Amino acid sequence: MNLSTRSFARNMRALSLALAGTALAFAAAAQAPQAGAPSAGQITHLQGMATAQEGAGNYRFLGQGDSVNVGETINTTDRGFAVVTLKDGTKFTLRPATSFTIERFEHDQGAESVWMRLFKGGARIVTGLTGKRNPAGVQLRTTTATVGIRGTSFDARICGADCRSESSSQANSGTVVPPAVTLPVAARVVQLSGDVIASNPARATRTLATGSALYEGEEVRTGPSGIVVLGFRDQSKVSINPATVMRINAFSFGTPQKPDGVNLGLLRGGIRTVTGLIGRASPESTKIQTTTSTLGARGTGMDISCEGPCVDPELGPQPPPPPPGPIPLPHDGLFMLTWEGTTFFERGPLDVPLDRAGFIGADGVPRILQSVPDFFRAFGSPRPDGVEVDWLRLFASMDPAGANGLYIYVRDGHVYITSGGKTVDLGPGEAGYSGADGQAERIQPVPLFLRLDPFPIPELFTQSDQPLLQLFGVTLGQPGQEICRL
Repeated sequence: MNLSTRSFARNMRALSLALAGTALAFAAAAQAPQAGAPSAGQITHLQGMATAQEGAGNYRFLGQGDSVNVGETINTTDRGFAVVTLKDGTKFTLRPATSFTIERFEHDQGAESVWMRLFKGGARIVTGLTGKRNPAGVQLRTTTATVGIRGTSFDARICGADCRSESSSQANSGTVVPPAVTLPVAARVVQLSGDVIASNPARATRTLATGSALYEGEEVRTGPSGIVVLGFRDQSKVSINPATVMRINAFSFGTPQKPDGVNLGLLRGGIRTVTGLIGRASPESTKIQTTTSTLGARGTGMDISCEGPCVDPELGPQPPPPPPGPIPLPHDGLFMLTWEGTTFFERGPLDVPLDRAGFIGADGVPRILQSVPDFFRAFGSPRPDGVEVDWLRLFASMDPAGANGLYIYVRDGHVYITSGGKTVDLGPGEAGYSGADGQAERIQPVPLFLRLDPFPIPELFTQSDQPLLQLFGVTLGQPGQEICRL
């Protein structure tokens, strides 16, 4: 080998080493976490491949246990998925071909917030501690809608032909489709002002809005200035005063093999009711219960006040009422005013005629008052027979038939979809949609691609679950097989 040949060889080796070093440096830079980006959580499971990228900057490949930072866009491949756990316990499964960002994450007490953005694909989400401490601080944003999240487990998917293809395959696969787990909606909010919440021991307390659903077993609580009008599925209406607690003990209307009936519990405060289809067809099937007496209605409109000895002990100790005077006052017990039809106290029993008021005080004796107490005229809530309700719209849903757009499916809790100036409340088992026209809608039936999603629900997934590559039909190990496209 002559000198020029040896020199050329040395130069080529040096160039090769330099190029290799440069490639390694680029690879290391590409996979290095972004300096200064705060960590929000970590990858707790990864199948296939995923990357994280901050803006237009460097990207890095993610692995199980790697940090997920605020501001980074997480991307999964067409055959991969990831389970992410945030520091507050929020978890989400990112489906294949998904782009997702944690825009904001604060978990210090008093400043909790989790803002997420879904650019494409889908996510299955369950909220953590932030959702309990500050429900209004958790939201998911997309290009067409904002999703407010209230102590919730739900799915979100931005759909096109992929979702239609999934539903078609699932429909033709011969798979037995389990019935949708949907709690029957008893009533929805028609009008509302001030602070009004719904609570149920089995679900998170939530703030109500116009259109919000109410379910059997739930309590409605109004604040000192809160007023709400509810429309029930049988077209009965209940208007609720401030500082009131009312429970939907039982409600059934048009349910197969179950009799129609309305049973409300007034624990404290005041309500105004007008019966609907159930009360007209079967008056004995409408009941309002208090600790003092059960109230009955016969095609009726009535106002009810329950204070003092009438307040349910479940609400805790009450201040002792002043001694009763010659004219009963609200704190003296249970009052009922009939303004349509006939009402009655089961205790006694005692009918309360039209335009008369009945009363049961601490002595437990029902009687008709000589005149209607003035406080009935000062009820804060509107008389419900004067509230117009578009019943078709209140309980309406539409079928988008797989059209492109954002789909939401609620497994537990409640979410609000806001799009095009319209907000739709979704409860457990309900689904919603926001399409190209920018209008949020409640949808029925729940599409198969939501009900039969094979990717893991994050709060139920464990590392000991069956290997999911095989579960989803992905083969292993040889060039050209699907694993190489993850």
